[in-house]
Amino acid sequence: MGKSRLKPHVVIFVEGDTDQIFFEGLLEFYRKHSTTPVHSCEVRNLKGVSRYTSKVTGKLQNEICPKALKKGLEVKAVCCSYDTDVFEFAERPVVDWKKVEREVKMLGIKEFCQVRVERMIEDWILDDLTGLTKYLRLNEMPKLSGNNAFDKIQSLFKRANKVYFKGISIKSFVGVIDYASVRKCRKEALKELETLLNVNID
Repeated sequence: MGKSRLKPHVVIFVEGDTDQIFFEGLLEFYRKHSTTPVHSCEVRNLKGVSRYTSKVTGKLQNEICPKALKKGLEVKAVCCSYDTDVFEFAERPVVDWKKVEREVKMLGIKEFCQVRVERMIEDWILDDLTGLTKYLRLNEMPKLSGNNAFDKIQSLFKRANKVYFKGISIKSFVGVIDYASVRKCRKEALKELETLLNVNID
């Protein structure tokens, strides 16, 4: 099959379980609501932000690109998502993004972007606080307590006599989360990714 006949494929790398579940839900939202066909896409969990430096190009070269080719797809774009809180207090950059981008493009992948999740993925989940409150069957809109979004969500789960675990706890919530609300709050952060995915939502 000639390269011109291959369909575009986008790879989103994320750093953890919660991010993976969240972005897979976001992709479903895009597929349902975009007025244009969304490009083929997959979410890959690197299990740690430091692995952007050591794992991305190897996974692309040895695993992702060859598998895509067998399916008639060509990896045209790579997106790296990460929580910004890891970078805020680091004495030196945790990841050299220019180096990651350079190595990705050396594989013949034309587009590269970053999705900066301010400050952590739980902040984005709290963009649908109404939905989360209903999901937890809390009787009234709670006053949030905690130093950060993770602590705040933990306190919400505690009020519902549940325990918040990374990844596992939002798996069923993702099915009902109001991604339109999240997208409205995070439109700028998602703008480049949406362009690469061919997403068009009025």
